[in-house]
Parts: sequence; structure tokens; C-alpha cells
Amino acid sequence: MATISLDPLGSTSSFSSPFADQGYTENDMTFRLLTLNCWGLKMVSKFREERMRYIANTLANTEVDIAALQECWVESDFLYMRQKCQHRFPYSKFFYSGIIAGPGLVVFSRFPIESVSMTPYTINGRPSAFFRGDWFVGKGVASAIIRHPASGVAIELFNTHMHAPYGPGDASYVCHRTSQAWQLARQIRAAVERGHLAIAVGDFNSKPDSLTYSLLTKRAGLQDSWTTVHGDSREAIKPESLSPAEQIETLGVTCDSKLNTWREFCDISKAQRLDYIFHEPHLSTVKNIEVAFVDRVPGLNVSASDHFGVISTIKVLPMAAHKLETGLEQVSESRKRIGLPASSYEQILDTIHDYLPTAHAQKYYRTLHFFVSIGALVALHIGIFWVDKGWGGFIMMLAATAIGITGVVDGMMGYLFGRNELRALQQFEDEVSWEMTLAKTQNESPDTAVNSIDLKGK
Repeated sequence: MATISLDPLGSTSSFSSPFADQGYTENDMTFRLLTLNCWGLKMVSKFREERMRYIANTLANTEVDIAALQECWVESDFLYMRQKCQHRFPYSKFFYSGIIAGPGLVVFSRFPIESVSMTPYTINGRPSAFFRGDWFVGKGVASAIIRHPASGVAIELFNTHMHAPYGPGDASYVCHRTSQAWQLARQIRAAVERGHLAIAVGDFNSKPDSLTYSLLTKRAGLQDSWTTVHGDSREAIKPESLSPAEQIETLGVTCDSKLNTWREFCDISKAQRLDYIFHEPHLSTVKNIEVAFVDRVPGLNVSASDHFGVISTIKVLPMAAHKLETGLEQVSESRKRIGLPASSYEQILDTIHDYLPTAHAQKYYRTLHFFVSIGALVALHIGIFWVDKGWGGFIMMLAATAIGITGVVDGMMGYLFGRNELRALQQFEDEVSWEMTLAKTQNESPDTAVNSIDLKGK
């Protein structure tokens, strides 16, 4: 058996290599990982209970070793899954955050889970957009450190569901997702420096040509499992040039596919890949990847979710075990070449600057509403003396109550949330500017200077 001794922080201090010389085969070095957005919102998602039970039954009979779910918002659904899958996944975690429902993040594992944590995103929608709900559920990053039994390597799994786009302009929330990707990338880099095999999965609500994707692949240094297997040449193929089945097979489409009963009304050109499995390429490679949960739920003839899932077969490289013996120097040296180009830093700053007027306007008008409501309340209370008792007085008092409540709520959102969001945006901008400026002062390209400093100085 491999011998592992851990310090209080969970990093490995000694390790006896468990590879071929100890009788392990190549298959022992692989594990299968699934990510799936379950669309499990209570009272909103249609056939939720039936679909969640179908997902649970499918997981219980699958060959997957680790399953990461998103939008599993109802805890009773998780409890059913845990009971149904206990023989397959003896380890599981339902994560808590936010005001209502929670982040909807769940991890199931055949391998021991050594520690878990939940980190809410600093910027995550607005409370005024209650009809969207992203702020109220407290979206963030669920982290689970899972020990791979054959290699002894600690897999640090990051499961996330980023802010959704709801339309063009301000409703797209590009700045929010970019901030979330920046925050996640920082956590991933820290995990790699701890010697862990970092893997980020989930519904990123972002296409491969987005800033979010660039931050995870360039700043965090991860690799998209789909491109590891298929390369990136397929990204240039237009979805409308393929049939719905070919879109799944060739492009890895997981959302807005016409083969999904919940999205069959979408234009064929809107099919997209939003669900990913990113892996650390220096410590792992991908042997196979496929789109999952494409079949319909028997008896209902509906798709299991409004997203398809992704299953990846990941192989732990010998370097991962070697790193446990020799330290992080070799991996750190190879990661120094990872980083954002200067144009990406500028694009992030432009994204922040484009959003700042919206943030300021939200704060200003909600605070203004509060002060205007005070004047309106005073006027209504004075005016009631000139109104006959009865329905006239009742209507004026009802209006005063409504104005008072909405004014106070808007005032609190403007002052508390508005100021908090502006400070978070300022911090985000400062971090981006700091990295970009530091790279320039080193007289090196941003591709190398920033990461060299970060890897040594964090």
C-alpha cells in the first residue's frame, strides 16, 4: 500500500510510489468524472422529482468514480440520491450558501473525501434581480479534496455554477462571470502550488471564446478536457452546419440542443458548449470524453435536464506521483510559461469599466428612491387630513405603506449592496491592474512575468 503522511494543511510530506513497481496497472491510474447541471429548482423545474430520481438511478449504475452536480437545489433530492447511490459513492457532500435554496452544488465520490469548503463569489448578480435568483442562492465554488487511491495524489475538485446570462447588454452579466473566473483561477493556482491535481468542473455559462474560458486555461493553467482529446480545430465549425446529433458528437454541445426536449425550440445555430471539465495538464491527461445524459427519461419522454452532462476519463500522470516525492519545483518551472497576454488584461479592464456605469446607476437611483419616498410619505400623511374618512383615507395609507416599504428596501440595496459591489469591482480592477503592471516592470511578457512572481510569492 502507498504510504501517505499529511501535515495539518493536508499537503503530502512523504510518499511511496504506487505505480508499476507496486503492481498497479495503467487502468488503476485513471478515474472517470461526470459533471451535470440537473435543473432541480423547486416548483419551477418541470417533472423535477421524476427527473432527479432518474438521474439518481442512472448514477447508481454508472461506471463513474466522481460525480459533480449543479442545480441540485432541493436537499431532499440529494438525500434520495445519496441513499440510492450509497453502494457506488460512499462519500458525498451537499454544499450550503446563500439566502434561499443554496448554490445547488453536490459532489459524489467513490474515493475518500478528505476536506470540503464552500467559497461564495464576491460578485454574483444583484438582489434587485430577485426573478433571476443568482444572488439569493449564493453561487460560488465548492471544493473537495479527494484522495486517488492508486496514485496517492490529492485531487482538488472545484465544482461551480457561474452567473447565467439573461440577454444582451447589462443582462448578460459578463463582468460578473469574468470576476468569478478570476476568483476561481486564483483558487486553482493555490491548489496546484499545494501539490494537488486541480480539476474544475461545472456549468460555466461561457463559450470557449469567452474571457471566462481564457482565465481558466491561461491564468489558472488548466486544459479543457474536450480540446485535450479533440484539439481546438473543431471550435471553428459553425453549429448550424451540423445536425443536432453531429453537434453533440463533434462540438460537445451541452446546452440549447434541439435534441433536448426543454430546448428543442432553440434555433439550431444557438447550440453551445457551456459545461466543462478542466484538468491540470502537467499532472494528468484525458483518455476519453463524451456528452452524457442525452437519453430521455423513460415514461415521460423528456430530457433528464435542460443541459446534457459530460463524462471524462482522466489519467494521473507519473509526474504526479513523482512530484509527491521531489516537491513542486519541476511543475512550477513548467507553469511559469502559463499566463494571460497583455490584451486579455486590457479586455478584462474594459469589461469592468463598461459595467461600472451600471453599478453606479443602480446605487444612485435606488438611494434616490429612498429619499424621494421619504418626501412622498410626508406628503401622504399630511394629505390625509384633507381626505374624507373611509376609502380615501384607506387608499392613501395603503399607498404610504407600499412607498415606505419599497423605499426602505431600495435604500438598503442602494447603500449596502451598491457600496459593496463598487468596492468589490474596485478590488477586482486593482488585482488585474497590479498583475499587468507588475509584468511590465519585470521587462518580460505578461505570459511569463506574472506567473513567475505569483508562483514564488503567494
